[in-house]
Amino acid sequence: MAFKRMEGFVGSIPQKFADNRIPKCPMCGTDNPHWSIDERMGKMFTLNPEDNAHKYLFKCEQCGCILRVPVTDVMGTGRSVLSWQGLAKKVHGKETKSIYVAIENVGNAQSNQEYKEKEMTLEEINALAQQLNK
Repeated sequence: MAFKRMEGFVGSIPQKFADNRIPKCPMCGTDNPHWSIDERMGKMFTLNPEDNAHKYLFKCEQCGCILRVPVTDVMGTGRSVLSWQGLAKKVHGKETKSIYVAIENVGNAQSNQEYKEKEMTLEEINALAQQLNK
């Protein structure tokens, strides 16, 4: 699947997640990232959270940066130790209730290369976006 906006019912959950939970791009600071979405398949039932079965990729329309978020975090199933996804997070020292976002590509924001492949919580990503606007 190529990057695209999911305006209809299909894909509405990840689209609303990106639009509502990541309102500013953490790389360029725009208030209108107009996120487009793609998916990446991974391994099933792995205890390594980075190998999680599915990832959503969110691309900023303004700078082209790409954020990677496990589908289980977007859908909520990875936020409980009662699920194998939540258990995998706990085993790797992560907070089960936190949503983790990795910066897969910094896009045109080449001065932010130190963030490439860095994983942060959703709160840290949003704080980084706020810092760019100051």
